[in-house]
Amino acid sequence: MYGFLLGREFKISVAEIISAFPNATTIYQSKEILVLENISKEEILSKITRIGGTIKVTTIEETTKTIQEALEEKAPYEGKFRYGLNLFWERVSMKEILMKVKKHLRSKDISARFTNKDFKNLNAAQIIGENLVKRESDFNFIFTKEVTYFGQTIWIQDINSYGERDYSKDRDMQIGMLPPKLSQMMINLSEGSTIYDPFVGLGTILIESLYMGNTKVYGSDLNEKMVDTSLHNCKEVAKKLDMTADIQTEKLNAKFIHESQYFDKWVDAIVTEGYLGEIMTKKNIAVDRIEKQRESLEKIYSAFFENLSKINYSGNIVISFPFWEIRWKYFYFEEIYKILAKYCEVQSFFPDDYQISATKSGSLLYKRDSQLVWREIFKLKMK
Repeated sequence: MYGFLLGREFKISVAEIISAFPNATTIYQSKEILVLENISKEEILSKITRIGGTIKVTTIEETTKTIQEALEEKAPYEGKFRYGLNLFWERVSMKEILMKVKKHLRSKDISARFTNKDFKNLNAAQIIGENLVKRESDFNFIFTKEVTYFGQTIWIQDINSYGERDYSKDRDMQIGMLPPKLSQMMINLSEGSTIYDPFVGLGTILIESLYMGNTKVYGSDLNEKMVDTSLHNCKEVAKKLDMTADIQTEKLNAKFIHESQYFDKWVDAIVTEGYLGEIMTKKNIAVDRIEKQRESLEKIYSAFFENLSKINYSGNIVISFPFWEIRWKYFYFEEIYKILAKYCEVQSFFPDDYQISATKSGSLLYKRDSQLVWREIFKLKMK
C-alpha cells in the first residue's frame, strides 16, 4: 500500500490520482491522505513527477508498534540517525512524542536527531533540504479509528521546479496566472496527450503538457501578443528539454472555435482556463460588476460551445470558469450551467459511490484565500 499526501484542494488531488492510477483500489481517504493498494512503487515513480496535486508519497503498512519501536527498527547500525517524523490525527503533542522517541533511542545507544522545526510535521522544503527521501528517514504515522499506518516517504514534490517554471515565463502583461500545478492536474483529468488550449494566455497549460512528455500542443487566443508570447515560452521549454515537439499557436476568438486549423491534428483533449473576466480588486469588486461580467461571459461561452458542436468534437474537455467572493458570499457563473446542459455531458470525476463527490453541478472548486476570483472546474463531453 502507498499513501499520497494531498494538496490544499484535496478533491482535485484525489480525482487526479485515481485518474492516473485507474486500477488501484482506495483503502483510506481523508482531506490529507489517500491510501491505495494494488499499485506498485515502479508505477507510482514512473508517473508521479507529472502529477501536480500530490505533495509526497509514502509506503504504508498497518502496525501495532509504538512510534519509538518503529523508529528503532529503522535506525542505522552505524552513524547518526537524522530523521523526520510526521503524525496525522495523533492527539498527543508532537513535542511530547519527539522527546519520548529521542529518549528511547538514546537508551538503545542510538545517536539520533529529529529534523522537525517548531515541533511540527515537515513541509516539502524541509524534507528536500534535509535530503530525507534519499536517506530513507522521513517517517509517517497515520492514526485512524480502525488502524494505525506507518511508512517511509519515497517521493517528495519538487516545489522549486514549479516556481522556476512559473517565473521563467515571459510575462510583460498584467493577467491572472494559472498555477503550473493546477495545469498539470487539469491535463491529467483530461486523460489527453494532444492538448489544445483556446484561451492560451502565457501558454502555461501547453508548457506543463510539454513537461509531462506530450509532444503535440496547440493553442489560440484573441490577444495577438499572448499568441506570440505563449509560442515563445513553449519553444523555450522544448529547447530546455531537448524535445522535438509540434507547437503551434494562432490568433483566434474562442467564440469561433470551429475555425481553428488545429483540430485536424487529432486533438484528443481541450484543456483550458477560460476567460475569467476583468481583473478586480478589493476596492472595485461589486455585485453589479460581477453581473456585467456574467453577461459578457455568457455570450462568449454560448458561442464557444455552439460552434464546438458544429465540428462534432469528441475529445474530453477540462475547463475552468470563474466564480467570485464578496464578504464571504459566493457568486457563481450560473449562466454556464444552462449552456452546458444544452451542449455537453458533464463527466464524473469520481467512481459511483466513491467516498467523496463533486458539487451538485458536477464540478470541482479551486480557491485561494488571497484571490477574489476563483475557479470552477468541469470535465465535459460534447453531446
